[in-house]
Amino acid sequence: MIDFRDVDTIMNHGLAFLRVGGMVFSLPILGDAPTPVPARVLLSVALTAAMAHMIPVAPVISQNADVLMLAAMVIKELVIGISLGYLARVSFDGMLMAASMTGYQMGFGTASLFLPDAGAQMDTFTSFHRVILMTIFLMLNLHHLFIDAMMTTFQIIPLGKVSISMAPFTSSIFEVTGGIFKVALQLSAPVLIALMFTQAALGLVARAVPQLNVFIISFPASFAVGLFVYIATIPFFPEWMGSHYIGTRDLFMTAIKSMQHG
Repeated sequence: MIDFRDVDTIMNHGLAFLRVGGMVFSLPILGDAPTPVPARVLLSVALTAAMAHMIPVAPVISQNADVLMLAAMVIKELVIGISLGYLARVSFDGMLMAASMTGYQMGFGTASLFLPDAGAQMDTFTSFHRVILMTIFLMLNLHHLFIDAMMTTFQIIPLGKVSISMAPFTSSIFEVTGGIFKVALQLSAPVLIALMFTQAALGLVARAVPQLNVFIISFPASFAVGLFVYIATIPFFPEWMGSHYIGTRDLFMTAIKSMQHG
């Protein structure tokens, strides 16, 4: 039973709520605009309550603590949670970039839609790809990987014990952020290669049959080939997304271990 009359208990669970809430508000889908803020807050409270047995009730406030020390503790807890959700979101955005690159080559670059939940304009192919990724993300319970990682952080880094040296942690953030282009190329490579051969074939046809207006048939040909290859690669998405997010989670855990209080 949680005794909220104890100051240490209140501080422990308050800091834990900030760490969990930072992750929930940053995760893809759960942290998007369509999810109401009260629902995200309640989810953060529920996850904090579920992890209560893993939170050691230890004094986090020393006798000479001041406002600046408490503010630093709050910021550090938020950084851990937000960074974990940010890694998941960056990986998700990298997959969306792959669809943008593919859709542009297929001829969808001239038409775009405004998606209120994404808060940005996307072409129709990217919005369709986004729905598929969201379905796979929830179907495979990939968000559970980051919730489990959050639970592990309480064992690795006790509340209020974050090390000031954060160089390995920030380097992992930069590594995942820079890898967004790698993710985009990995996903879009099959379609882009197929479209490259399609354009080369159309160029040969234009040279062989000058009377044929290749420009008119280039859009339907690129659309048909690109869509066919894309549909053929969809069955490989779940396994690839699972391994990719596991790698992202492991990278975060390696970085979080470097922040252990020495």
